[in-house]
Amino acid sequence: MINLELLKKMDRVHPYPAKYPVELALEYVEKYSYKNDLIYDPFVGSGTTLLAASVLDRKAIGTDINYIAILISKFKTLELSENDFNILEKFIENFEETYSKDVFTVIPKYYNSIEHWFCNDSILVLSLIKYKMKFLSYTQQIFCKTVMSAIINVVSNQESDTRYAAIKKPQLSIDFVANTFIKKYKNTLHTFKEFSKMHKITNHAYLLDSKQCTKFITPNSVDLILTSPPYINTYDYYLYHKHRMNWLNYDVKFSMKAEIGSRREYSSLKRSEDKFSNDLYNIFSECDITLKTGGYIIIVIGDGKVAGKIYDARLNMLKIASQIGWDFVSSSYTYLDDTSKSFQQSYRTKGKKEYILIFRKRH
Repeated sequence: MINLELLKKMDRVHPYPAKYPVELALEYVEKYSYKNDLIYDPFVGSGTTLLAASVLDRKAIGTDINYIAILISKFKTLELSENDFNILEKFIENFEETYSKDVFTVIPKYYNSIEHWFCNDSILVLSLIKYKMKFLSYTQQIFCKTVMSAIINVVSNQESDTRYAAIKKPQLSIDFVANTFIKKYKNTLHTFKEFSKMHKITNHAYLLDSKQCTKFITPNSVDLILTSPPYINTYDYYLYHKHRMNWLNYDVKFSMKAEIGSRREYSSLKRSEDKFSNDLYNIFSECDITLKTGGYIIIVIGDGKVAGKIYDARLNMLKIASQIGWDFVSSSYTYLDDTSKSFQQSYRTKGKKEYILIFRKRH
């Protein structure tokens, strides 16, 4: 029996805007695949598909070009031993006892002034966490990096995960930043311990442009594709995770340049909406090679707005699917204004829809 509340806690360990709920992933994984089937998510995001697959006895692979997406997804597929748990417990006990006495500052590489985005106390504590993590094993570091990444925007001057603006946060101090990390770490460790009791299959996430998935995934091996591509001109994943990537020494420019559908492309660089459709076609054409004949494709995708015009995600995805050779099965929708609560009201556009589109690879 799946503990849904525990699964939702695992899925929400790290903030990741514009993600579909784990209940949706559970529903469609169970309905359109069988035990030991292989599921592929080419826009794995925060790993919700992998999480659902792991508790339903399905194998799953996820790819993404965003380092933070891969970090979170790897966290959700970690296997930790009793020894790992013991070391992780000692790590946080030691940190709690000594953070006020330790002084260690390593300034990460920033493209603009770090002092604009972080107060000195935040820099001191984050530097200390980063230094102490170096003595953990690879899997233990994945756990610790995920917790650190989860709090970085909270203890920065960035307004929120969906608002890239610097504001003053008077509550920030060494004790506040350290205790934010300690509380998050302990709660996450408790959640992970409970989750490990029902975690059945270890799945995998890889940093990879999904246009290259056939170099990595065996042709005709995937039973189900379940994914949610970016919603055109709605969000910049690289931008809102930039501080996390800088602190963890990830390549921001790689994620920025490889990201499709971003506001950078369609608001700043004024790309045509045709580019987005072509990107989706190129990615899903490659995914199709990995998919078995008769396999299902489930896509959660939303409308966007480009040059003042609504980009009809359903209509364009139907055209792409037809070109690839997928038969349309069904669709449903909700209004994005009712579901996108993470975005401020003033940044929403009335009338945009979010669709669940189901296709099947033609026999």
